[in-house]
Amino acid sequence: MLKKHVERRREPYNEFVAWMRKNNVSQAEVAGLLGKSASAFNQNINGTGGDLTVGEVVTICTEYGISADDFFWPSKFQKRNTGVENAAD
Repeated sequence: MLKKHVERRREPYNEFVAWMRKNNVSQAEVAGLLGKSASAFNQNINGTGGDLTVGEVVTICTEYGISADDFFWPSKFQKRNTGVENAAD
């Protein structure tokens, strides 16, 4: 079977998708939690649709006891040096 090239708007939430698989959490389950269709949620997590809202991330993290830092915020934003820490020096 040939894989179709998918145009992504942004990076997918790969770590969360892997966590879902490992913990047997379906996309339909999370979509229901968020009050949206499984198709819309699939587009959110795979980067082909819009980002999840902050409220949606909070709902997911609260329901499953996970950290947004581990699954939703890009590491490039967590680790970048803005220079703010050194402003007082």
